[in-house]
Amino acid sequence: MNWINRAYTRLPITLAGLTAAVVCPLWAPPFTVQGPGVRADDFQVTVFASGLPFPLGMAELPDGSLLVTISEGNSFFTSSGKLIRLVDETGDGVADGDPRVMYDGLSGGLTAVEVRDSLVVVVTVGGPIVFLRMGESLNDPLTFIGQIDFSYPGGSTYHAHSALEMRPSPGTPSSYDLFFQVGSESNFAASTGTVPFQSSTVAGADGVLVRDSAYMMTIADEGSQVRMTGLARIGAGLRNAAGFAAHPTTGDLYFQDNGIDGLENPNEPHSADELHVIARGEIGVGPVPDFGFPDNYTAYRTGEIAGGEGVWPIMVFQPVPDPFTGLRSEGPNDITFAPPGFPEGLNRGLFIGFHGKFNLGGTDNDENPLVYADPETGGYFHFILGQQEGIGHLNGLLATRDTLFVADMTAAGNMTNSTGPDGAIYRIQAVTPPLPPDLGAVRAEGGMELRWDRGRLQQADFPGGPWTDMEEVFSPLIVHPTGSRGFFRAVY
Repeated sequence: MNWINRAYTRLPITLAGLTAAVVCPLWAPPFTVQGPGVRADDFQVTVFASGLPFPLGMAELPDGSLLVTISEGNSFFTSSGKLIRLVDETGDGVADGDPRVMYDGLSGGLTAVEVRDSLVVVVTVGGPIVFLRMGESLNDPLTFIGQIDFSYPGGSTYHAHSALEMRPSPGTPSSYDLFFQVGSESNFAASTGTVPFQSSTVAGADGVLVRDSAYMMTIADEGSQVRMTGLARIGAGLRNAAGFAAHPTTGDLYFQDNGIDGLENPNEPHSADELHVIARGEIGVGPVPDFGFPDNYTAYRTGEIAGGEGVWPIMVFQPVPDPFTGLRSEGPNDITFAPPGFPEGLNRGLFIGFHGKFNLGGTDNDENPLVYADPETGGYFHFILGQQEGIGHLNGLLATRDTLFVADMTAAGNMTNSTGPDGAIYRIQAVTPPLPPDLGAVRAEGGMELRWDRGRLQQADFPGGPWTDMEEVFSPLIVHPTGSRGFFRAVY
């Protein structure tokens, strides 16, 4: 069951300022990392911040500090939203002092934040996509540029938009592609309604969205304002694709789709959750791919195939190791590619946070692990086990060079009647260096075709450098050295 898998109505409630400090002693997190071949000693795991109200979206700022969404109130869905900055200047894995409020006055129920250059984009579940600007200093408050508003019939909906992924538009400076979803109106039926959107502050933002879909919206950054320059429906037949991640090496777009809830018992799913991919060169190009909802799916536990038409997922998630008795994972939310500096066996796949049972946490929630999945092998396992005291919903993820940040929205698990801010952010940092990335080259098209498995590609005129990052390049890459020689390497 996905955590936004319920109807809601937005209420005009404004709550007081941040209610808890974020000073964290060096106590142990309520979990250890585990799984096949995983050594806990390869990681330093710390409580980066605690006492936060529903932390979820996270983005890394240029100095390594974090920009985090919080939603203040006893209910996530009737809260007020803020963006805060958390800094760890000492490098001990614990945020220093109280959080700095970077922007307030946002709608509550904040779910995602993205940062590219000086542009910040944040979204509320079922609410506006808001565009903000960073100041000259990272300490400067963010300033408002504009927002795009969505109109759900009656102000209430099932599977409202909540996901956000952002990339530079290929070949277009100062332009960005935003990926988001508009889910289904019901649990197990094709939608018939549409969702209009409009804006008085974002030029060109006016249109209508078809439900059961994934979209790409292109935004041009014009300095004092942003302009919407294009909209593409990139996927149909999707129940609720509430998590996106662009592969940092290939540029392919990966996303999850939440399975159909049980027709009698909602906590016993009808179909398995899925992982899909669209190749970089096919995003928004040609006919819209149909991913099969509602008539094509893999039955939960039995693995029986219904329909079998449309674009089939690259992975489905069943209880492990045995689908009838194994550990469960239900309601995927955020996904992120593994840090390239993680140990071998954990640095080429994805991490996926599962919400599990909607309002439950601890030992009452047996569906809320953090899963590591490897699309190349089709294998997956629970990196952080669910059904543990002190763990509610590990829904927010951020991967940096050698670190995975995991946001638990509420340790007690209650999304609608919280007794106080009890969200936390955990830092999982690799302390054992992995092998360097693999880089191979073969002759092709009058040049060389380079392929690398992870990390960044760099180039230099001499073997000893200086080396510079190659921006917006993806594997495989055809290169044509302009001089008498050229040197390339992959680093993480």
